[in-house]
Amino acid sequence: MKRIGTGRAALGAVAVALALVGCSAHFSVGGTPAVPRNSVQTEVATVVARQAHQPVPKVVCPGDLKAKIGTVMYCSLTAQGSATTYPVKVQVDSISGTRVHFRIEVSQTPGHFTAPS
Repeated sequence: MKRIGTGRAALGAVAVALALVGCSAHFSVGGTPAVPRNSVQTEVATVVARQAHQPVPKVVCPGDLKAKIGTVMYCSLTAQGSATTYPVKVQVDSISGTRVHFRIEVSQTPGHFTAPS
């Protein structure tokens, strides 16, 4: 059995913990028809960290999230101290007044997400 250094094992555990998270979040958009990119990134990172009991990861999204039920956007997530990136699916599942509720699903497979054709 090959031993892995504690630093490397810890990074692997963080990635696995983050990859298993499926959670949801919400954001108030005011009169805007979209949740700003920066706000989505911050909310996803905060929720994932809280759910996985891990440090806040780096989350990068391609743009603003349209405030429309069913809208899907794919972001990427990288745990602190790791170079491995995981795709994150963000999907708007309800809107109540100015509050946009979205589901966050972190892939169990590392890599960048390629949207289906």
